[in-house]
Amino acid sequence: MALWDRLRETAQTMQAQLTAKKHELQSGAFRDASMAMCALVAAADGTIDPSERRRVAQLVATNDVLHHFPPDALHRRFEEHLDQLTADFTLGKVSALQEIGKAKRKPAEARAVIQIGIVIGCADGHFDDSERAVVREACSALDIPPAEFDLHRPLRVPRPYRAVDELPAAPGGEEAAHREAVLPDDDLQVFLKALASSTRQKLFAHFADGEELTVGEVAERAGLGPSTTSEHLAVLRRGGLLQSTRSGKLVRYRADKEGIAELLGQLHSYLRSPSGVRDTP
Repeated sequence: MALWDRLRETAQTMQAQLTAKKHELQSGAFRDASMAMCALVAAADGTIDPSERRRVAQLVATNDVLHHFPPDALHRRFEEHLDQLTADFTLGKVSALQEIGKAKRKPAEARAVIQIGIVIGCADGHFDDSERAVVREACSALDIPPAEFDLHRPLRVPRPYRAVDELPAAPGGEEAAHREAVLPDDDLQVFLKALASSTRQKLFAHFADGEELTVGEVAERAGLGPSTTSEHLAVLRRGGLLQSTRSGKLVRYRADKEGIAELLGQLHSYLRSPSGVRDTP
């Protein structure tokens, strides 16, 4: 089973475990640490685009484990952490991790905070490396080994492209080899969805020459609003087409050439193996 599939199943199991013990998770320390964790996941890559902010806020509001806390109190704490992360990401992260660290007095609550971070991160179908990194940092703040939650290794292991005719022979001859060819995984599906929009295709073209651009620079070139541009760039980043780095208060995007090459290799393998999507006899 692929690491992402295993992690997704684990996240579902974690949510069930959290729901089962929700009546034990009612302290103020757990509430505050959980909101700091959610804010860190929402801003994990150093950017806080409006769509991600709304998505995580909605997940917080609808998570059954947090229902016994006043919604306004949860939302206020979540937004306060995001405001700090927006003003200064480095200082905001330190503040959030300090808040998270207070939950380590009760090991059950500490582990529940990590579980909430993973559940929130996995909710959009793409628990990316930056999200995993902040959850690992939260583990350190809580004195919990990241390996306990399968966070100690990369989510996506690069796979060199091999054409179908280069795959090792399989029992049953050529047809069996086709059936065992690489199928599109979650990363590839998110990649294709990111490219499905003509607007995002045009935005990505601005990075074709290797430039590093801020949201404002891309918005000006494309003639779009900063908020709309930010949302589209976030989708391209989650799809593996862009990387982002923070420099002071500015976040710069650039093409993720290695990630794109890997995903195109997967797509090539899949397209060369149409029989791989058929049900086996």
